Amino acid sequence: MKDVDLELTDEDMKSAIEEQYDWSDEITVRRFVDKLKNKRPTVMITFQCEEDRDIAMEKGIFLENSHYEVAIFKPKISVTQCFNCHGFDHTKIWCPKKGKVCPVCSQTHELSECLIATAGDTSQYKCPNCKENRCHSALDHDNCPKYQEKFAYIQQLTQYGL
Repeated sequence: MKDVDLELTDEDMKSAIEEQYDWSDEITVRRFVDKLKNKRPTVMITFQCEEDRDIAMEKGIFLENSHYEVAIFKPKISVTQCFNCHGFDHTKIWCPKKGKVCPVCSQTHELSECLIATAGDTSQYKCPNCKENRCHSALDHDNCPKYQEKFAYIQQLTQYGL
């Protein structure tokens, strides 16, 4: 739920939500907080039962004389990719490679110095993650199988049983 009154506590919201419908199972209510632990106006309700979730999505939730729409939480999924070697699961600061790796041809030079990138012949592109001539660069996330594998893995971890 979005734009929920900041004065409402998680416990108060949970009690009010539990009273509205004949839920078949336990629910949990948690308000989002920012990095400084300040309350945010977004609240996550976790339903143990899909039917309960569907009822809440269809009818909404009433709190303090206000009606709130309920939607499925979709976390933003991002793959950590190094700006030095273009590998995954680390950043430039923690990169194990000493030199810069070109995301287009996999050689050790800057992208701006790459003759293959300048020529624009994508058939010569060699992704440093795929280690083959696959006609894409490490920055072409739509066409990189290794990036897609990482993305799918992270997406699987964030499904939360839905």
